[in-house]
Amino acid sequence: MASFERAAEALPAYLAALELTDVGPMAGSPLSANVLREVRLGDGSLAVLKLIGEPQSAEAATLAAWTVHRVPCAPLLDHGVGTHSPDVTHLLLGKVPGAALPHTEMAAATAQAVRLFRQAHLKPPAEVEPLHGFLSPRLHEAVQIWRESGLPSPDDALRVLTDPDIEPVLLHGDTVGFNLLRSGDGLALIDPAGVCGPAEFDAARWVARSLAVTGPGALDGLTEAALSADPLLQQPRFDACVAVELVIEVRHRITSPHVFLSIGAPAQTFTTDTRQLAEAATRRLAAAL
Repeated sequence: MASFERAAEALPAYLAALELTDVGPMAGSPLSANVLREVRLGDGSLAVLKLIGEPQSAEAATLAAWTVHRVPCAPLLDHGVGTHSPDVTHLLLGKVPGAALPHTEMAAATAQAVRLFRQAHLKPPAEVEPLHGFLSPRLHEAVQIWRESGLPSPDDALRVLTDPDIEPVLLHGDTVGFNLLRSGDGLALIDPAGVCGPAEFDAARWVARSLAVTGPGALDGLTEAALSADPLLQQPRFDACVAVELVIEVRHRITSPHVFLSIGAPAQTFTTDTRQLAEAATRRLAAAL
Protein backbone atom coordinates (compact mmCIF):
# COMPACT_ATOMS: atom_id res chain seq x y z
CA MET A 1 0.00 0.00 0.00
CA ALA A 2 1.31 3.48 -0.90
CA SER A 3 2.37 5.79 1.91
CA PHE A 4 -0.41 8.33 1.28
CA GLU A 5 -3.11 5.67 1.10
CA ARG A 6 -1.93 4.14 4.37
CA ALA A 7 -2.02 7.54 6.10
CA ALA A 8 -5.45 8.40 4.66
CA GLU A 9 -6.97 5.12 5.82
CA ALA A 10 -5.61 5.72 9.33
CA LEU A 11 -7.14 9.20 9.68
CA PRO A 12 -10.44 8.16 11.36
CA ALA A 13 -8.59 6.05 13.94
CA TYR A 14 -6.33 8.93 14.94
CA LEU A 15 -9.15 11.46 15.12
CA ALA A 16 -11.05 9.16 17.47
CA ALA A 17 -8.09 8.09 19.60
CA LEU A 18 -6.79 11.64 20.08
CA GLU A 19 -10.31 13.02 20.57
CA LEU A 20 -9.97 15.54 17.76
CA THR A 21 -12.66 17.24 15.72
CA ASP A 22 -11.79 17.29 12.02
CA VAL A 23 -12.10 20.83 10.65
CA GLY A 24 -10.88 20.07 7.13
CA PRO A 25 -7.87 19.50 4.86
CA MET A 26 -4.95 21.91 4.77
CA ALA A 27 -2.77 22.85 1.81
CA GLY A 28 0.69 21.44 2.41
CA SER A 29 3.80 21.23 0.26
CA PRO A 30 2.89 20.46 -3.37
CA LEU A 31 5.43 17.63 -3.25
CA SER A 32 4.16 16.04 -0.03
CA ALA A 33 2.42 12.66 0.17
CA ASN A 34 1.33 13.19 3.78
CA VAL A 35 -2.17 13.71 5.15
CA LEU A 36 -2.55 17.17 6.70
CA ARG A 37 -5.75 18.15 8.54
CA GLU A 38 -6.78 21.14 10.61
CA VAL A 39 -8.34 19.83 13.81
CA ARG A 40 -9.92 21.19 16.97
CA LEU A 41 -8.70 20.12 20.39
CA GLY A 42 -10.93 19.43 23.37
CA ASP A 43 -10.36 22.96 24.70
CA GLY A 44 -11.60 24.44 21.43
CA SER A 45 -8.19 25.55 20.12
CA LEU A 46 -7.03 24.71 16.61
CA ALA A 47 -4.17 22.37 15.82
CA VAL A 48 -2.74 20.45 12.86
CA LEU A 49 -2.70 16.67 12.56
CA LYS A 50 -0.04 15.33 10.21
CA LEU A 51 -0.05 11.64 9.27
CA ILE A 52 2.94 10.07 7.53
CA GLY A 53 2.33 6.66 6.02
CA GLU A 54 5.61 5.18 7.25
CA PRO A 55 7.61 4.96 10.50
CA GLN A 56 9.52 8.22 10.97
CA SER A 57 10.90 9.86 14.11
CA ALA A 58 13.32 12.51 12.79
CA GLU A 59 10.77 15.26 12.09
CA ALA A 60 9.20 14.88 15.52
CA ALA A 61 12.63 14.95 17.18
CA THR A 62 13.50 18.15 15.33
CA LEU A 63 10.23 19.88 16.22
CA ALA A 64 10.52 18.71 19.84
CA ALA A 65 13.98 20.28 20.15
CA TRP A 66 12.81 23.52 18.56
CA THR A 67 9.72 23.62 20.78
CA VAL A 68 11.79 23.22 23.96
CA HIS A 69 14.26 25.91 22.88
CA ARG A 70 11.48 28.27 21.73
CA VAL A 71 12.59 28.40 18.12
CA PRO A 72 9.71 29.88 16.08
CA CYS A 73 8.03 26.80 14.60
CA ALA A 74 4.85 24.74 14.61
CA PRO A 75 5.14 23.46 18.22
CA LEU A 76 4.97 19.71 18.77
CA LEU A 77 2.04 18.74 21.03
CA ASP A 78 2.02 14.96 20.58
CA HIS A 79 3.56 12.34 18.33
CA GLY A 80 4.05 8.62 17.91
CA VAL A 81 4.93 5.86 15.46
CA GLY A 82 2.34 3.15 14.91
CA THR A 83 0.42 4.26 18.00
CA HIS A 84 -3.06 3.80 16.52
CA SER A 85 -2.27 2.27 13.13
CA PRO A 86 0.69 0.09 12.04
CA ASP A 87 3.55 1.91 10.28
CA VAL A 88 1.84 5.31 10.47
CA THR A 89 3.55 8.25 12.15
CA HIS A 90 1.44 11.02 13.62
CA LEU A 91 2.40 14.54 14.65
CA LEU A 92 -0.04 16.83 16.43
CA LEU A 93 1.15 20.40 16.03
CA GLY A 94 0.08 23.74 17.42
CA LYS A 95 -1.55 25.92 14.76
CA VAL A 96 0.67 28.85 13.81
CA PRO A 97 -1.30 31.80 12.40
CA GLY A 98 0.01 32.87 9.03
CA ALA A 99 0.52 31.72 5.46
CA ALA A 100 3.35 29.99 3.61
CA LEU A 101 5.93 32.31 2.10
CA PRO A 102 5.47 32.40 -1.70
CA HIS A 103 8.51 31.36 -3.73
CA THR A 104 8.49 34.77 -5.39
CA GLU A 105 9.16 36.38 -1.97
CA MET A 106 12.04 34.13 -0.94
CA ALA A 107 14.85 36.38 -2.16
CA ALA A 108 13.54 39.45 -0.31
CA ALA A 109 13.23 37.41 2.90
CA THR A 110 16.77 36.00 2.76
CA ALA A 111 18.26 37.91 5.70
CA GLN A 112 15.24 37.24 7.94
CA ALA A 113 15.21 33.55 7.01
CA VAL A 114 18.93 33.07 7.60
CA ARG A 115 18.69 34.61 11.07
CA LEU A 116 15.89 32.16 11.86
CA PHE A 117 17.98 29.22 10.60
CA ARG A 118 20.72 30.23 13.05
CA GLN A 119 18.26 30.00 15.95
CA ALA A 120 17.27 26.52 14.79
CA HIS A 121 20.84 25.15 14.60
CA LEU A 122 20.87 23.27 17.91
CA LYS A 123 22.71 20.16 19.03
CA PRO A 124 21.28 17.35 16.86
CA PRO A 125 18.99 14.77 18.50
CA ALA A 126 19.99 11.14 18.03
CA GLU A 127 17.02 10.44 15.74
CA VAL A 128 18.05 12.77 12.90
CA GLU A 129 19.95 11.60 9.81
CA PRO A 130 23.32 12.91 8.58
CA LEU A 131 22.86 15.28 5.66
CA HIS A 132 24.97 13.26 3.23
CA GLY A 133 22.69 10.23 3.66
CA PHE A 134 19.58 12.37 3.10
CA LEU A 135 20.98 13.93 -0.08
CA SER A 136 22.74 10.89 -1.50
CA PRO A 137 19.94 9.57 -3.79
CA ARG A 138 19.31 13.02 -5.28
CA LEU A 139 23.00 13.72 -5.75
CA HIS A 140 23.72 10.39 -7.39
CA GLU A 141 21.17 11.07 -10.12
CA ALA A 142 22.15 14.73 -10.37
CA VAL A 143 25.84 13.95 -10.91
CA GLN A 144 24.92 11.45 -13.64
CA ILE A 145 22.85 14.12 -15.39
CA TRP A 146 25.73 16.59 -15.17
CA ARG A 147 28.13 14.14 -16.77
CA GLU A 148 25.68 13.17 -19.51
CA SER A 149 25.18 16.88 -20.25
CA GLY A 150 28.91 17.46 -20.60
CA LEU A 151 29.12 19.66 -17.50
CA PRO A 152 32.24 19.77 -15.29
CA SER A 153 32.23 17.11 -12.58
CA PRO A 154 30.96 18.44 -9.23
CA ASP A 155 32.36 15.50 -7.24
CA ASP A 156 34.71 17.60 -5.10
CA ALA A 157 31.81 19.66 -3.76
CA LEU A 158 30.37 16.58 -2.12
CA ARG A 159 33.25 16.39 0.34
CA VAL A 160 31.74 19.24 2.38
CA LEU A 161 28.95 16.85 3.39
CA THR A 162 31.28 14.36 5.07
CA ASP A 163 34.10 16.63 6.31
CA PRO A 164 35.06 15.25 9.78
CA ASP A 165 36.22 18.71 10.88
CA ILE A 166 32.68 20.11 10.67
CA GLU A 167 30.65 20.04 13.88
CA PRO A 168 27.14 19.11 12.69
CA VAL A 169 24.11 21.08 13.85
CA LEU A 170 20.40 20.39 13.65
CA LEU A 171 19.23 21.62 10.25
CA HIS A 172 15.86 22.34 8.74
CA GLY A 173 17.22 20.64 5.63
CA ASP A 174 14.41 21.62 3.23
CA THR A 175 14.53 25.40 3.25
CA VAL A 176 12.05 26.74 0.73
CA GLY A 177 9.20 29.24 0.88
CA PHE A 178 6.36 26.80 1.50
CA ASN A 179 8.21 25.43 4.56
CA LEU A 180 8.21 28.81 6.30
CA LEU A 181 5.13 30.62 7.53
CA ARG A 182 4.86 34.39 7.53
CA SER A 183 3.41 34.99 10.99
CA GLY A 184 2.94 38.63 11.92
CA ASP A 185 6.29 40.35 11.46
CA GLY A 186 8.24 37.10 11.81
CA LEU A 187 8.74 33.70 10.24
CA ALA A 188 8.09 30.24 11.65
CA LEU A 189 9.50 26.89 10.53
CA ILE A 190 7.43 23.89 9.47
CA ASP A 191 8.13 20.51 7.82
CA PRO A 192 11.80 19.97 8.73
CA ALA A 193 13.63 17.15 6.98
CA GLY A 194 15.12 15.82 10.24
CA VAL A 195 18.80 16.02 9.31
CA CYS A 196 22.08 17.36 10.69
CA GLY A 197 25.14 18.74 8.96
CA PRO A 198 27.11 21.95 8.33
CA ALA A 199 25.33 25.10 9.47
CA GLU A 200 25.96 26.68 6.08
CA PHE A 201 23.67 24.25 4.27
CA ASP A 202 20.29 25.76 5.23
CA ALA A 203 21.23 29.23 3.99
CA ALA A 204 22.93 27.81 0.89
CA ARG A 205 19.87 25.77 -0.08
CA TRP A 206 17.66 28.84 0.46
CA VAL A 207 19.87 31.00 -1.77
CA ALA A 208 20.13 28.37 -4.52
CA ARG A 209 16.38 27.76 -4.56
CA SER A 210 15.64 31.50 -4.70
CA LEU A 211 17.38 31.60 -8.09
CA ALA A 212 14.46 29.77 -9.73
CA VAL A 213 12.58 33.08 -9.73
CA THR A 214 15.35 35.68 -9.57
CA GLY A 215 17.66 34.11 -12.16
CA PRO A 216 21.39 33.30 -11.78
CA GLY A 217 22.40 36.96 -11.76
CA ALA A 218 21.12 37.33 -8.19
CA LEU A 219 23.50 34.73 -6.76
CA ASP A 220 26.20 37.14 -5.55
CA GLY A 221 23.71 39.54 -3.98
CA LEU A 222 21.84 36.76 -2.19
CA THR A 223 25.13 35.33 -0.94
CA GLU A 224 26.11 38.70 0.51
CA ALA A 225 22.70 39.03 2.19
CA ALA A 226 22.99 35.56 3.74
CA LEU A 227 26.54 35.99 5.01
CA SER A 228 25.77 39.43 6.42
CA ALA A 229 22.70 38.09 8.24
CA ASP A 230 24.76 35.36 9.93
CA PRO A 231 28.45 36.31 10.31
CA LEU A 232 29.19 32.88 11.84
CA LEU A 233 28.75 31.22 8.44
CA GLN A 234 32.05 30.34 6.78
CA GLN A 235 32.09 31.53 3.17
CA PRO A 236 34.22 28.70 1.67
CA ARG A 237 31.94 26.12 3.26
CA PHE A 238 28.88 28.13 2.24
CA ASP A 239 30.11 28.29 -1.36
CA ALA A 240 30.66 24.52 -1.40
CA CYS A 241 27.12 23.97 -0.07
CA VAL A 242 25.74 26.32 -2.73
CA ALA A 243 27.59 24.29 -5.37
CA VAL A 244 26.09 21.06 -4.02
CA GLU A 245 22.60 22.53 -4.06
CA LEU A 246 22.99 23.98 -7.55
CA VAL A 247 23.92 20.51 -8.78
CA ILE A 248 20.59 19.29 -7.42
CA GLU A 249 18.76 22.34 -8.80
CA VAL A 250 20.10 21.72 -12.31
CA ARG A 251 18.88 18.13 -12.07
CA HIS A 252 15.40 19.35 -10.99
CA ARG A 253 15.20 21.80 -13.87
CA ILE A 254 16.04 19.09 -16.38
CA THR A 255 13.84 16.33 -14.97
CA SER A 256 10.94 18.17 -13.26
CA PRO A 257 10.09 21.39 -15.11
CA HIS A 258 6.47 21.22 -13.89
CA VAL A 259 7.69 22.02 -10.36
CA PHE A 260 9.27 25.26 -11.54
CA LEU A 261 6.25 26.25 -13.59
CA SER A 262 4.10 25.85 -10.48
CA ILE A 263 6.14 28.44 -8.54
CA GLY A 264 6.17 31.07 -11.26
CA ALA A 265 9.65 30.46 -12.66
CA PRO A 266 10.33 32.34 -15.93
CA ALA A 267 10.60 30.51 -19.25
CA GLN A 268 14.37 30.92 -19.46
CA THR A 269 14.66 28.68 -16.39
CA PHE A 270 14.74 25.73 -18.77
CA THR A 271 17.18 27.16 -21.32
CA THR A 272 20.03 29.58 -20.68
CA ASP A 273 19.44 29.80 -16.92
CA THR A 274 20.19 26.12 -16.38
CA ARG A 275 23.56 26.37 -18.12
CA GLN A 276 24.37 29.56 -16.22
CA LEU A 277 23.53 27.87 -12.92
CA ALA A 278 25.85 24.99 -13.80
CA GLU A 279 28.61 27.48 -14.56
CA ALA A 280 27.91 29.32 -11.29
CA ALA A 281 28.17 26.06 -9.36
CA THR A 282 31.51 25.33 -11.01
CA ARG A 283 32.85 28.78 -10.10
CA ARG A 284 31.64 28.45 -6.50
CA LEU A 285 33.27 25.06 -6.24
CA ALA A 286 36.61 26.35 -7.56
CA ALA A 287 36.52 29.20 -5.03
CA ALA A 288 35.62 26.97 -2.11
CA LEU A 289 38.15 24.18 -2.56
